[in-house]
Amino acid sequence: METPPETPDAPLGDAGDDAGEVISIRRIQVFNLVLTTVGTLVGLWLSRRFALGVLLGGLVMAANFKVMAAVLRSVFLKGSTSPVNVGLYWVKFAGLMLLVGVLVVKFRVDAIGLLCGLGAIFIAITMEAVLRLIGW
Repeated sequence: METPPETPDAPLGDAGDDAGEVISIRRIQVFNLVLTTVGTLVGLWLSRRFALGVLLGGLVMAANFKVMAAVLRSVFLKGSTSPVNVGLYWVKFAGLMLLVGVLVVKFRVDAIGLLCGLGAIFIAITMEAVLRLIGW
């Protein structure tokens, strides 16, 4: 299949019959919460501490994803490229790093469990992209 030519209006080419639909932020959030729940229940077989790490990691990323989606929606859909939005994005990032550090160092949350929970959002995004590409 031939790739459509790029134009200033369509930098990736025209959307043809093989293009997927728009990614659903809501469905990604649902997938993330389902994966976090399943991961927490599976993690209980290893230890409560591991399961707590998965749960907290998943919830932290769910909140992070929600804030990030709101900031990016404000920038790209409303065209608001004010320094406040850029600052808010960096404050969110610093807050996320601080929260993860506090969870591991102060509250002794299992770091591997936390990473598993934090990674659930990436699996959810991939699932949504694949499902959209195959037309579900």
